[in-house]
Amino acid sequence: MTAPAMLKSLTLTAFRGSAATFNLNFEKGKKLTLIYGENGTGKTTICDAFEFLAFDRVGSIEDRGMGKGLDKFWPTAGKAASAVHVALETSAGTCTGKIVSKKVLVSPESARPRIELLRQRQILELIQAQPAARYDKIKRFIDIEAFERSEEALRQLGKTLGTEKQQALDAENENLAALQNFYDAAGNPAGLNPVTWAKKKLAEPATNLTADIAAIGELRTAFEALKPYPDKFATGRAAVATTEGALPAANKALAEALALATEGAGEALAVLEAGSVYLHANPDAAECPLCSSAENISGLKASIGERLKNLASLKAADTAKKNSQAALAAAQSSLARVETDFQTATAAFAAALTGHSWKPEVKLPTTSPTDHTKLEQWLANSADIATSWPAVEASWHEETKFIAALKGAAERYDSNVTRGKELAALTPKIELALTECVEERQRFTDGIISEIAQDVGKLYEAVHPGEGLDAIALPLDPAKRASMELKAKFAGQDAPPQAYFSQSHLDTLGLCVFLALALRDRPEDTILILDDVLGSIDEPHVERVIGMVYEVSGKFRHTIVTTHYRPWREKYRWGWLKPGQPCQFVELTNWGIDYGIRVTSSLPEIDRLKSLLAASPHDPQAICSKAGVILEAALDYLTQKYECAVPRRQGAAYTLGDLLPAINSKLRDALKVEIRDGITDPAAPPSATVALKPILDELARIAQARNAFGAHFKAISFEMLDADAVGFAKQVEQLVDALTHREHGWPSNDKSGSYWRNSADSRRLHPLKKPS
Repeated sequence: MTAPAMLKSLTLTAFRGSAATFNLNFEKGKKLTLIYGENGTGKTTICDAFEFLAFDRVGSIEDRGMGKGLDKFWPTAGKAASAVHVALETSAGTCTGKIVSKKVLVSPESARPRIELLRQRQILELIQAQPAARYDKIKRFIDIEAFERSEEALRQLGKTLGTEKQQALDAENENLAALQNFYDAAGNPAGLNPVTWAKKKLAEPATNLTADIAAIGELRTAFEALKPYPDKFATGRAAVATTEGALPAANKALAEALALATEGAGEALAVLEAGSVYLHANPDAAECPLCSSAENISGLKASIGERLKNLASLKAADTAKKNSQAALAAAQSSLARVETDFQTATAAFAAALTGHSWKPEVKLPTTSPTDHTKLEQWLANSADIATSWPAVEASWHEETKFIAALKGAAERYDSNVTRGKELAALTPKIELALTECVEERQRFTDGIISEIAQDVGKLYEAVHPGEGLDAIALPLDPAKRASMELKAKFAGQDAPPQAYFSQSHLDTLGLCVFLALALRDRPEDTILILDDVLGSIDEPHVERVIGMVYEVSGKFRHTIVTTHYRPWREKYRWGWLKPGQPCQFVELTNWGIDYGIRVTSSLPEIDRLKSLLAASPHDPQAICSKAGVILEAALDYLTQKYECAVPRRQGAAYTLGDLLPAINSKLRDALKVEIRDGITDPAAPPSATVALKPILDELARIAQARNAFGAHFKAISFEMLDADAVGFAKQVEQLVDALTHREHGWPSNDKSGSYWRNSADSRRLHPLKKPS
């Protein structure tokens, strides 16, 4: 896995409190940045910048009664939106944000920082939220999408099956009603109900009504085809008789025409007609088509026409004879076709009559017609029989429809009964599956929420050990979906913490909930930002909150904490912040509209003293004053560690005169520090051992130097050389260098059982207990 990019710098221009360009450099190797400043120095602006890049918003000015359009307040007062520029440089590149057309433009989009930001006024949101809103705050940590899809699918399936079940029941009742109607029409056979009767009826051997219907249809068609033939035969015979009667008259008329014409006129008529046809087709012929002479061709066509005109009567008689002959032949041919067709029709009827096994209810002729002369009588004799056939066919059609309808109703009834049984068996299983899915989701959700509650409890217990306010719980309301309560143990009773917890305890709980949730969502990729969240936490608990923040900050990509809590600043300056994790301390000084946010020096006190000692020329008063303040802190540390007796005094701090004598001679003789810088083997000998007695004795001897030159201690005053003041400061420097490591802190861990050690075991302070 690729390590997340380390923060390098944050640059702000014309953004909120950054009136001028402000640059915050992040120290390499330090994942915790503590930004200290009084109210109004620009701490929140720095937090706003991260939110601006991450979410295109500035949450610090939201929900303050200013309505919408808050983006106009993002630029520094008097600055244009186009002047806003925010840049976060990391080891992977730079992410910049600016305002273009009232919209935030972040480039590159993929470099947006992933942050979790908590402000002081948001610290109680989750604590005081309604159960549904509280669940909404944490639901992003509970991936139940697959459960919800399954539940929705099962719910929809349950609804669908319920609808199908009702539809199947309705259809079953409808089909049963149809069977009841058929049963009633059959006369309600005794000993049977509609369903059993229908099954019995459908189980009977099937009668081939389809073939019967087809056969009787063919029989009726064949019978109808015979009916026209009596008329056809009568018409054909009459036509033959008529044409036969007309032919003698035509022959007589032709004989009379020939008798009146010249001899050979009949033969000449044929020749002339042929010549006329030729000359009509060849009007430009040069010679006669009969004799091939050219001299007679002139006027030949007209001559032939004149002769044909004279032979017209003969021609008409000849044509009339030919027509009579043709008519007779046609009548005879037609009558022959009728006879042939009749034979075909009688054969078809005979086939239809004898080609099927007829049911008893079908009446049939005893014979088939073969003689057309007796056809008319046969048809008359068979008319009543043929008339009965349509009714029989209709009854067969009705029987077929009835069986089909009965079969359909019975099959639908059986199908819907079967489907109803299937659905009746399946629906409870779907309901059970839905119940199990819901319960599994609830168990899964409860498990995650329980883990969150345990994490919250661990963090909360770290701040409030043994106060009886642990056992944090986030139970889901079983009667509601997506509703989560918040409970804690108070005096042995389950109670909402809002009812009994102090404001300090509630703020601590809110911080613990926020941190527990943030730790569940890719903390290694996340920048944790806590904006002034220690406001109402009381002094005894702040120490533990600081320790808790130190503890969890190492799990995040980077942690930024802003605060105006002065003791935290002082702990850094004295090197008393929780050791083991390097911390970058940034101190902001007074803000101004002309120059915006400014950083001031935040060197630890020992570093300040070293700087004063390194300066030339020396400032003895400043050196002595700073050394005295540091010595008081070191002696306060030793007297508390060894429970030394110091005078009780109302309202005044301990002085060197109180603290130095409290470390008696036995303890001074035993005090020593093993220096183990760079040594990893706990059994290895130290690189050096520093006895503290010589240092403390020398400090006691020249302690008055601090009172003579110190700015705050003038109870004892005498003249001292500058060299004595510098020597005093160097003894203090030697004492602090022996007791503490700038990265690993002061020895405060007594788990070894024989000495005090710091976090990296680079300092071991002996003894563990004050000698008796």
